[in-house]
Amino acid sequence: MTFASWLAAIRPKTLVISLAPILLSQVLVLQEICQTSRLGQGLFNISLAALILACGLCLQIAVNLANDYYDFKSGVDTANRLGPDRVLVNGELSEAAIHKAYLLFLAVGILAGLFLVLHSHAYLSLIGIICVLAVMTYSAGPLPLAYNGLGELAVFVVFGPIAILGGFYVQLGYLTTDLVSPALSMGLLASAVMLVNNTRDISTDLKANKKTLAAYLGARGSRYLYGLLLFMAVVLGAMSLHQPPRFSYILLPAVFLLMWFMLRREGEELNRQLAQTAMLMLLFSITLSMDLLLD
Repeated sequence: MTFASWLAAIRPKTLVISLAPILLSQVLVLQEICQTSRLGQGLFNISLAALILACGLCLQIAVNLANDYYDFKSGVDTANRLGPDRVLVNGELSEAAIHKAYLLFLAVGILAGLFLVLHSHAYLSLIGIICVLAVMTYSAGPLPLAYNGLGELAVFVVFGPIAILGGFYVQLGYLTTDLVSPALSMGLLASAVMLVNNTRDISTDLKANKKTLAAYLGARGSRYLYGLLLFMAVVLGAMSLHQPPRFSYILLPAVFLLMWFMLRREGEELNRQLAQTAMLMLLFSITLSMDLLLD
């Protein structure tokens, strides 16, 4: 058991999917404070922001580890998989070690969430319960979300509306309609990342009776849906601004390139598409944040 093996197990490159919406949610808090001048009611709390980030990252690491564990046990992950190597398939870590690590990160994420609920309102516990259930049922249980075409929907809800609205509400204790567009935008981009992953794995998933959305749509349908998700995310991002974007527009060439690449890449080439889509989500969050602060 080496540090490199554990690093591979938590999939650090995927963690930008949590980082991107949490960053954007906190920038939206700053924008709201500046626009309303409610400095007495809503001074930005850096400690809370750090706790929100810790909660989000721990829960995502937990779902990554659970996905490795249950996909290995169900026979989805084999030596023939097209995605990055998995530590269980390679024998680098044991099933027991991965399962214990999954429970540990889940527990830490829940503990961080409880602190956030104590600081905020009991209503926030409903969001926490949804997130924990999503982690626990994504790859496990009688009807795993990822095995029944609901993976993209789960990712959309958790990394879109829940991450944006929850991160904002913890800081200020209320919500605004201005949060809708950025929340939907982040959710669509997160779903696009998941869709690339599942499009790559259509053949191996079907052999293991894992029926993802990509498996239902087929490779061509999944590629067209990917383009639609990116297009809608860009449009909604622009709608969240009160003036033309100054920074977000510089990502348009990358968006169109990724749409074009998605139509042409096959097999292991989609690993690059996956990493680039995740990076696009982070860069989109950063540039939209810059536009919002200048809005």
